Parts: sequence; C-alpha cells; structure tokens
Amino acid sequence: MAGLMLSAELSPVFARFLDQRSPVEVSRLAGAARPELWAGLVEEVGAAGLLVEDEHGGQGATLTELAAAVAETSRCGWSGPLVAASGVAVTLLRLVDPADATGLRRALAEQGRIVVPALHEDGAGVALDATARWDGRTVSGRRTFVDSGTHADTFLVTTSGADLVLVDATAPGVRVTAMEAVDPGRGLALLDLDAAPAVLVAGGVTDAVRDAWLTGALLTAVDALAAADRAFHLARDYAVDRVQFGRPVASFQSVKHKLVDMYAELETATSAVLAAVSAAAEGTDDWRFAASAAKARAGDAAMVVLREAVQVHGGIGFTWEHEISHHFRRVTTARALYGTPTAHRALVAEERGVR
Repeated sequence: MAGLMLSAELSPVFARFLDQRSPVEVSRLAGAARPELWAGLVEEVGAAGLLVEDEHGGQGATLTELAAAVAETSRCGWSGPLVAASGVAVTLLRLVDPADATGLRRALAEQGRIVVPALHEDGAGVALDATARWDGRTVSGRRTFVDSGTHADTFLVTTSGADLVLVDATAPGVRVTAMEAVDPGRGLALLDLDAAPAVLVAGGVTDAVRDAWLTGALLTAVDALAAADRAFHLARDYAVDRVQFGRPVASFQSVKHKLVDMYAELETATSAVLAAVSAAAEGTDDWRFAASAAKARAGDAAMVVLREAVQVHGGIGFTWEHEISHHFRRVTTARALYGTPTAHRALVAEERGVR
C-alpha cells in the first residue's frame, strides 16, 4: 500500500483485504450488477456497518474509518455501495431514525442489505428539491443519478412534502434503469416510481438530507483523491522505468514539471480532505463548510492529476488495457456526484458571505 492513508490501524487492513480479493485487474471488470465482494465487506471486515452504532449491530466507528475504507476501495478500483449505503444512507437514517425503528441500519450492518438514498430529480444530480408525490400509501416520481441504484435492495426517497419514504426495489411500480455512465461499476441509475408502495420513515427531513448529501460529497472527494494518488504513483514509477533516447523519461524537464505539478495538486487536496474528514468525524460546527471545500479542491485536483498521468504514460495511457484509464473514468464520475466542484465553491462562497 502506498500514498493516501486515513487510518493507521484500518487502512492497512482494508488494503490487504482488497489486494487479495479484488485487485485492479479484477475490479475494473465490474459492470452495473451488485459486486460479489460486498458480502465480504459486510461479513469479513465489517466495513459496511462502520457508521452503524454498536447497539444496532455495527462497528460504532466514525467517518474517518469509513473514509479509510473508501480510499482503499478506490485505490484498487472497486466500485460498490460503500459511499451510497454505508455513508449517505446511514448518515441520513441516524438523523431521522435514531432508534433504528425501521431496522434498516441493523439490516445493512449484519445482513448487507443495500439501502440507497434517491435524492435528485434534476439533470445534473445537484438539486435536492423533491416533487415526488406521496399519498400516504404510494409514491410516484422520478429520480436521477441514484448512486448504486442498480445495487440497491431498498430506496430512501424524499417527497414534495419533505417526507422520507421507504421503497422496496422489487415492489410493483418500481423501475430501475442503469444509466450509461463513464464508470459503469458505480451502478448509477434512473429510478421511476409509478404508484409504488411506500412506508413513511420520517417527516421534515430537509436538513438531514442536506447533511447526508454533504457526507456523500466528502466521501466522493476521498474516492477521487485516492484514485488520483494511485495514478500519480503509477505515472511516477513509469517515468522512472521508461527509457527513451538512452535516459529515463523522468529525467526530461517537461516530465519533471508534470510530476511536480501533480504532486502539488495532491498535497493541497489531501490537506483539505484530511481536515474535512476530521471535522466531520468530530462533528465540529464548520464540518459542512470543510466538506464542500474538500469536494471542490479534490474534484479539481484529481482531474488535473489524471490528465497529466495519462500524458506521462503516452499512448498506452489512452488505452482500455492500461489501469490508468479505469482511474480516469472513476475520477470523472466521483468529481460530479454529490455536487460538482463548481457547485461546492458556490456553497463555500455563500457560507463566507461572498457573492
């Protein structure tokens, strides 16, 4: 394991598990179907229930530990519901259903039930406004950019009345369509609901939904940063080993500049992400500001690093066969999910009173 480490205790554990069970050459073959390794993350290392409280069958850990797991899955190129279910859904349920009356957190931690929030209706996957209609028994509407939607057993859907309802993925009136995504393993989906049976979880959930969404933004910042860190190490090692005109490519000034620029981007992004993860884990007053700042910085930095990493590799970097292409697709998707850098810069500006 090299590069980004968020937990001195757990990062090596997750790294060994993923290196053995789903190295990049295995991970990159995944499609939109539920990944087989999910069961292992639930039963063998307990990653799925990290944020679930001890009394509800989970690990009782903080966002730092979950971020460590997300970083290692990203480094190995594994895509699954760790962010959407173990991060966003659990955060939302802890806020609106603290006693776990629904049993969803216990089911996720102990049985691996994949509970996924469906929060967006817009074409960019940014707005949290809801128009879905709930009549007390059924819900109708459409959701876009549902993270891990093709993996889900259950959806958490917000309604026009600021209610949160529970919808079974196999219920009548529910149609899940895989989106044509840059990163197919992410399981992005369109969710169409036509008088689908639904159960009320809680009302007045606007603030809780915003906090859960920001948790997703922070975890996808970790995801993008870890993939970029992996890409930087691949590019650096390739430049050192690749010989052209009788000398290592890394000795050429233009390549040196690229590597230094990539390193600088990673360092500033790492600082922002580590600060935000720490603030979120401790629940400080400024954690929301820090999460948006981290997503903005990491999203932009990761794209710079991936583009330059492709350039350092030359022609092979553009091919499907090389690992770099997988990380490029992953970063492109993670950068856009749970708010683009542009959207989060606007939130940062608003928080600081800048117009």
